[in-house]
Amino acid sequence: MSDESISLNKRISASGYCSRREADRLIEQGRVCVNGIPAMPGDRVLLTDEIHIDDERLKLSDKPTDSTFVIALHKPLGITSTTDPSDKRNVIRFLNH
Repeated sequence: MSDESISLNKRISASGYCSRREADRLIEQGRVCVNGIPAMPGDRVLLTDEIHIDDERLKLSDKPTDSTFVIALHKPLGITSTTDPSDKRNVIRFLNH
């Protein structure tokens, strides 16, 4: 596969459908097809590939949305990597985002 490929679980996660781990479970359960072929764990896909979960086409974009951004942070000890608002020491509060 070319350098433009991406892991299938990452592509599903990037669509907002579910997390990468949940995507792995869907693939293992045989619920994911790529271009009409059942997906296997570790598969890689191109931006042009058609992905279906439970016979429903996954809505994908080949361009990031305006709200897409990346934060690189050396997280201090005691700060949790969650966006759960009930966690007073979550990373979102720490960053004041």
